Amino acid sequence: MMAQKSFLEVSEENHAKLVEFVERLRAAGLKLPGRLGKVNKTAVARACGFAREVFQQNSRFARTLEEAVADLGIDVPQAEEPEPRDSGDKSRIMRLEQQLAAARSENHELRRRLRRYEAIVDHVASSGRRVIP
Repeated sequence: MMAQKSFLEVSEENHAKLVEFVERLRAAGLKLPGRLGKVNKTAVARACGFAREVFQQNSRFARTLEEAVADLGIDVPQAEEPEPRDSGDKSRIMRLEQQLAAARSENHELRRRLRRYEAIVDHVASSGRRVIP
């Protein structure tokens, strides 16, 4: 039987995901996703795997995000760039960018899990003993 994680454990895991997301952006030389001149909290939350409301409910998350904005900046389209043909194109592009950010984060998490499961399989194959995660 799997034990329920405490609120504090879940909060710590989610904060670690946020910090990891910011570090991945920094390492890739990317900025935080933006919308209407502000950081797109929905896209960040989706990419990290938690609800957007966490930024309002937990001051530590809000502070980490503010620090990331100050450090990395926000990726917003410049006024000099040609405008998409209509607002449907803008919303479609924004939605696709959010999906891409979420997919990248999910991909990273799945690769981490895969490495863990491969290690368990290797252990079982070599020792013949079952591992309880």
